[in-house]
Amino acid sequence: MNEEKTAVLLMRENPSKSPDPYKIQELRGLAGAAGYQVLAEIMQRKDRDNRFQMGRGKIVEALSYHPKKLIFYNALSPNQVFNIRSEFSAQVLDRFNLILEIFSTRAFTREAKLQVELAKLSYDAPQVKSALALKKRGEQPGFRGAGAYEQSMYHDIRGRMAKIRSELTDVESQGEDRRKRRREQGFDLVALAGYTNAGKSSLLNALTGSVVEAKDQPFTTLSPTTRALEVLGRKVLLTDTVGFIDDLPHFLIKAFRSTLSEIVEADLVLLVADMSDPPELLRRKLAASHKALWDCEVSAPIVTVLNKADRLEEGKAEELVEQIIDLAPNPVLASALTGKGLGVLEECISQRLQPLQEYQLSLPYTAQGLSELSRLYETTELLAVSYGEEMIVRLRAREETVARAGLSGAHRL
Repeated sequence: MNEEKTAVLLMRENPSKSPDPYKIQELRGLAGAAGYQVLAEIMQRKDRDNRFQMGRGKIVEALSYHPKKLIFYNALSPNQVFNIRSEFSAQVLDRFNLILEIFSTRAFTREAKLQVELAKLSYDAPQVKSALALKKRGEQPGFRGAGAYEQSMYHDIRGRMAKIRSELTDVESQGEDRRKRRREQGFDLVALAGYTNAGKSSLLNALTGSVVEAKDQPFTTLSPTTRALEVLGRKVLLTDTVGFIDDLPHFLIKAFRSTLSEIVEADLVLLVADMSDPPELLRRKLAASHKALWDCEVSAPIVTVLNKADRLEEGKAEELVEQIIDLAPNPVLASALTGKGLGVLEECISQRLQPLQEYQLSLPYTAQGLSELSRLYETTELLAVSYGEEMIVRLRAREETVARAGLSGAHRL
């Protein structure tokens, strides 16, 4: 056992609310994804303890297992972090910082690394400000107990955040240009979204024949992955994105805006859910996913895909669909593992994409005109070509494709 990666999980539940066993289960999965060996799980139903989040006795109990870290499901205030560290000499993490730790290990691209750093700084900035205020009152020695901090630290963090945002704005602009070019090339943009570990990467592989990494763990995908496929004559680019999770902080969504823009700017969103989850857990994950899509201001049509349909008998599947019909109207049942329902899903994608418009245009009977005609064969659905002094072309295509330079004379039929 790696003693540097041992932990005890702690969660305080509100006594006025019904117990939710799935929260500690999810925290266990996150801890495992971060590489921690969980020694024990300790839960308490009581009102919030202002000093330690949970009662002193529960923290003493947790430390009896001699873990390297205490991992709290509940968010910890700067004061609570300081109190636990100073009174118990314990290293602590809350759920959000655990997620950031996972993100840090999976951020391989420049964009992902910048987004993770921005999320960390967005979390740290108010904590530093609070810690400095406490320090002035003589209540603690500094942020995270690391000694005295100069007043300029907070401003340094804000300056670094501004620089990162500027870099990510450039990344967003590049993304907008890339999406514009893809639409001009005749592609429809479809994004996979949904709760983490719902099987989005597996579905991408099943639909496109790719071998994108797909593991049974949260947040396998951090940077967008795009693959091409043809859906009933439509050229589609399918993009896998970072998964959602319950109680996702708004500033984390803002930090990952450049990545989530692949969902926001898509022509169609496939909301993937794991239908092998118990109904109450599935409802919670769907609700969290819808909230994240709302927070991202997604306006594209949404198709719910209930993945892992192979794990349920037909009768059980129908019963489950009835229990979630308010959150997932007209869902598509599919299995990335067996291929079940993928044909139905492709038909649904074709139906929900904006219909191609029919246009007619004239091209000169020249080398340049023939080159443009060749491009149209690649980017549009050609219906007819009449050859004379000019070439009269009738086609179906996206508006962006015919609006590009050289096709300004096209008119819609």
